[in-house]
Amino acid sequence: MAPSLSTDAVDERQPGHRDRSGVIASARRHTHHVRFFKLGILIGSAAGIGLLFAVTFFDPFSNVPSNVSIASASLSGTKITMELPRLSGFRKDGKPYQVRARSGVQDIRTPKIIELSEVEARIQVESDNSVNVIAPWGIFDSGADLIKMITRTSAETITLKSTSGYTVILKSADVNLKSGDLVSPDKVTVLMPGGSIVADAVQVGDGGKMVTFNGNVKSLFKSADAESTTEAK
Repeated sequence: MAPSLSTDAVDERQPGHRDRSGVIASARRHTHHVRFFKLGILIGSAAGIGLLFAVTFFDPFSNVPSNVSIASASLSGTKITMELPRLSGFRKDGKPYQVRARSGVQDIRTPKIIELSEVEARIQVESDNSVNVIAPWGIFDSGADLIKMITRTSAETITLKSTSGYTVILKSADVNLKSGDLVSPDKVTVLMPGGSIVADAVQVGDGGKMVTFNGNVKSLFKSADAESTTEAK
């Protein structure tokens, strides 16, 4: 007796089965296409980000302010180390200033800030008078045209010497390069021909024309025939 075929059996040669196979194959191709495009988008995005980082990391000069010149630069992580950075410009009244340092460090995440070591600055106050500043450390903010001069040990000092004859010794000083103003919340000593002033803090405004001493102020002035000492608070 010949075996009977179940009605549930499917003949793969039937048209309906071929249609279902085509739908399944098309769905698989669509899935592969979607995965391919997703992968392409990820690769493209990664390449774009990589290019951005490449430009930032391998072109350190792109983040250096336009008025800053350097001898050379090297990169370590996110920090650019500059050799012999030099800054020059003009104050609001047209008088020039120059700032130079032995080295500078700039983090590409904060490109407007440059940390300086062994800072020397020359600021023209009057046509016949300029101030030379020497500081062990400095932080330059190119966005505000401000340089913060600092000391890190008790033995370190900041020295300002004027061609007119006075010397100022500080522990810290914020100098606005455009206006010429200076602010120091720390002890200040001023040495000048014939006298000296010691104060807890000092402010220099109006482009260097106005000086205000704050806190405990002690002054000593000498004359040809007498010596006077004045203390004020």
